[in-house]
Amino acid sequence: MPSQRADDAVDPPGRVGRLSEVQGQVWLYHPADGEWEAAQRNRPLTSGDRLATDGGARTEVRIGSTTLRLDGATEIEVLRLDDDRIALQLHNGSVAVRIRSREQVEGFELRTQEGRFTVQRTGRYRFDRADEASFATVLSGRAYYETQNNALSINAGQRAEFWIDRANVPQYSIIEPERDAFAGWVAERDRSDDRSASTRYVSPEMTGVEDLDRYGSWQDNPEYGALWVPRAVAPGWAPYTTGRWAWVAPWGWTWIDEAPWGFAPFHYGRWVYVGSSWCWSPGTYVRRPVYAPALVAWIGGPRLSIGINIGGGGPAVGWVPLAPREVYVPYYRVSPGYVRNVNVTHVTNITNITTIVNNPQQAVGERDFRNRKFPHAVTVVPASTFTSRQPITPVARQLRDAPEVREIVRQPPRASIVAAPPVATPPQVQRRPDMPVARPPVQQAPALRERLPGNGFQPDRPDVVRAAPVIPHEPERAGERDVRREQRDVREQRESREQRDPREQREQREQRDSREIRTLPQPPMARPVQPAPQMQPAQPMLPAQPAQPIQRPDRFEHVERPQPPVMRSQPQIQEPLRPQPVPQPAPMVRQPMPQPQPVQPPPQMRGNGGGNGQGGFRDRPDVGEERGNGRGNGPRQER
Repeated sequence: MPSQRADDAVDPPGRVGRLSEVQGQVWLYHPADGEWEAAQRNRPLTSGDRLATDGGARTEVRIGSTTLRLDGATEIEVLRLDDDRIALQLHNGSVAVRIRSREQVEGFELRTQEGRFTVQRTGRYRFDRADEASFATVLSGRAYYETQNNALSINAGQRAEFWIDRANVPQYSIIEPERDAFAGWVAERDRSDDRSASTRYVSPEMTGVEDLDRYGSWQDNPEYGALWVPRAVAPGWAPYTTGRWAWVAPWGWTWIDEAPWGFAPFHYGRWVYVGSSWCWSPGTYVRRPVYAPALVAWIGGPRLSIGINIGGGGPAVGWVPLAPREVYVPYYRVSPGYVRNVNVTHVTNITNITTIVNNPQQAVGERDFRNRKFPHAVTVVPASTFTSRQPITPVARQLRDAPEVREIVRQPPRASIVAAPPVATPPQVQRRPDMPVARPPVQQAPALRERLPGNGFQPDRPDVVRAAPVIPHEPERAGERDVRREQRDVREQRESREQRDPREQREQREQRDSREIRTLPQPPMARPVQPAPQMQPAQPMLPAQPAQPIQRPDRFEHVERPQPPVMRSQPQIQEPLRPQPVPQPAPMVRQPMPQPQPVQPPPQMRGNGGGNGQGGFRDRPDVGEERGNGRGNGPRQER
């Protein structure tokens, strides 16, 4: 059993994200590349990736049935994306989240500088971060906010604002939901998703399935079952011929197709030539199919070279799409269980699985591949074109009739079938350890100050600087991007000067909220001390807390009742400090709230909120319990 767990630890994730929509200028940072680059549709996303949108741009990310949509001037980081969890860090801007699967509810979390958000139900959510504050809007479902020793539920129809005041105390208030152009765009995209019919044939947890209805049609085949046929493809089109290769760790060389529908059919299932058309066969229905970087067989080796003066000539690399019932042999380190799971939709009886894991070259060298005989199925390009990460279509079309390619179509030499792409690993990847899943060290972040993407970013803000990835010296091919970034930096600095100081805005908001709360029946609550273990030393700061019994008992009574034995010591400590004032506030408190007098001391110790007039909240309660909104506008509900 320990050895099995060790084998599973080497497997890459079976789940990835997909850039399904790119509107305007969107930037992607991948740790293996070490630089920001223009994001392209169908780019896989995994742990360590970061996305940033310029002002006015928008983008959409699909992770199975879960959808993320980013507004302009937004930066988000994928802290963790694997088979178990989706953990995100929102550094700036707005992101809308839709979670359809109950299975994904427990595995989703989003973090900001102000705290951590999780969801308790499927539904539609929106998270914003601006002006040193975080906002959570629940359109449907229920969200949960927590810091080290504070917690609050946010119900459907509510929007909550969270911030840390100048005393390092978490504060919150319930405000009106925001309705803007971004919310309208998200709602329209959601309505389009609800009309999808492809989930009758494939699992909704297959990333990229949402575009199949729009760009193709389904038909039943007596031999292969359900087949999907793309519409409006160019004459002579074949799978894996219009796109490019990119290095995406931990899988390695990954196919990125140019078609708007080009994700699911190239990372799941198989391709088959029926009649005069290429059709995609998803295979047996699996609840969560395993992602693969490219389901192809590789052609290469010393016998395959291109003598035509295209791309400099020299060594070449080729590939052919796998057909149904052909085993996919991963060209990266995996366990036997991974080989079974990645092939289960088309191959259920893999007899040579040990050979595939231990000697993949032997596993592929003894096989023939059915699709190589069909029109334009075999694609060959110079190795330099393959590794340049540029579109391969122009070069591949010119090499279709090359003698070397014709020979492979007739009968491929056994030595030409290889287990992995016969090209070198990118040098920047060889120098890098495993992908980081957390933010780079803060002390190195200023190197990116002048190059933060997006018109809405403020390079001088500490939280944005900490969020930036470390950018090493870029290779020569990134020179053109520096010119574009310098142009954006000029606009960014100008807009940063035109914007008001976030600290000034925060102080004004605190003054405004303080005035509003004072007019309500509910008075200010006890000021929290952020680290829970340090709350005892903070007691000398609570001379004004005897007035706190004015707090509403219905908000905290359910959870705080077990705590009075711990809290009774507080009045004893404070009485020596102010022997005269202590009894005076008590009669004032009993007028609005006579009952909670013996119960209310506990919130002084564990309750959280501001003595400065802001709303507060308490320790993490049981799941499903409703919390107060901090403004006194409406009673709280408990379950």
